[in-house]
Amino acid sequence: MRESVAVTPPAARAGAVLWRRGASTRVTHDDTTPWWLGEALTVGSQGLTLDGVPLASVVARHGTPLYVYGATTVRRRLAQLRDALGTTGIPYRIHYAMKANRFPPLLALVRAEGDVAIDACSPSEVSAALASGFRPDEISVTASMLSRRDLAVFAEQRPHLNLDTRSALRRWCETPGHAPRVGLRIDPGVAVGWGDEPKLRYGNSKFGLDSEALLDTVADAQSLGLEVDTLHVHVGWGLQTNAAPLLAQVYDRLAAWARQIPTLRVLNVGGGLCSQQRPEDRPLPLQLWARLLRDHLGPVCRDRGLTIACEPGTFVVAAAGVLVAEINTIETRASGTWVGLDTGHNANMYAAHYGIPLAIVPVHRPLDPPAGPVHVAGNLNEANDMFARDLQLPALGEGDLVALWPAGAYGAAMASNHCMRGLPTEVLI
Repeated sequence: MRESVAVTPPAARAGAVLWRRGASTRVTHDDTTPWWLGEALTVGSQGLTLDGVPLASVVARHGTPLYVYGATTVRRRLAQLRDALGTTGIPYRIHYAMKANRFPPLLALVRAEGDVAIDACSPSEVSAALASGFRPDEISVTASMLSRRDLAVFAEQRPHLNLDTRSALRRWCETPGHAPRVGLRIDPGVAVGWGDEPKLRYGNSKFGLDSEALLDTVADAQSLGLEVDTLHVHVGWGLQTNAAPLLAQVYDRLAAWARQIPTLRVLNVGGGLCSQQRPEDRPLPLQLWARLLRDHLGPVCRDRGLTIACEPGTFVVAAAGVLVAEINTIETRASGTWVGLDTGHNANMYAAHYGIPLAIVPVHRPLDPPAGPVHVAGNLNEANDMFARDLQLPALGEGDLVALWPAGAYGAAMASNHCMRGLPTEVLI
């Protein structure tokens, strides 16, 4: 199997293509198996591997900090989505949420799948999707608080828009060249998401029309000469198994609304499917999600000839990516043992911004037993530049490599040049 390696240097951000071979290994879990070990991350003679490729060899070529993405895992995740959606008996469309990861070689990989469309949330994301070969009719935009400038560019680019304010509807109709068909995003009215972090729950937030105002808004759109062809609802990020009852409620409401809007063609259920972030996580299984779609949306979709759309981002790319960093400091203080990395929250905001942990795995000796608790810190001049506190890790030394996982989603896409530390390099293997 041939795999391409595309590299974007921190300064030039220019792509180059190399070639490698890799093989994935299936792992059977028991009580002694690390929770992060599986189809994407395995262990070989050279230490930790991603899709069968030794991370140490990739770092030897490109240095750190380095994002490494596995094409095999991305393709596998998309195939799993197709299999699950195929069990619903409902026509479906997968829109990859490119805000999760917009690395051009990865977008090219998604484009090559042939049946995956794009979910975008800004004019620049639409431009990136177009540059990667997606047609305007393969791009769905769901965005909030849009300016007149945004709307004017969208009118030129011609993607499909899902709008969530009456203001946007009115201003869209005032935009020269606007498309007559639009979708409406609805506030799901429930608080569902990963852990206890309110930033990851979208009910009663900045997103979406009040459900009580939906039918009036549809009438407003019709009076403006618009046709509402899509209802969109996105309940939260990091959906766990225990979210199933609330998802069922949301899908029931979506079905009821669909029966009252004769112009509908698509029910867009958003994203939220996720990877495991910690041992105790129980991500919503694809089979359960598909059963909820089948049972609660299937009847109205069959009666009305509707299509289901979804917008996976994290599910597709999170487990496919690691951030590899070098340990530059090991220091014992009264507050504990500190392990310093050559990267910070400018490269990955999960811990600092969302309070979401990433597994931190030694690259060369990933299965060594823990040697004690350490605090893992980044290299920014910020007190919250922390990846973990009191984390049990094996014995480490300065110069060792560690991999942060799952880091393929919302890592490099949210990276900044804070403290002028620069942007991380990205590689697709």
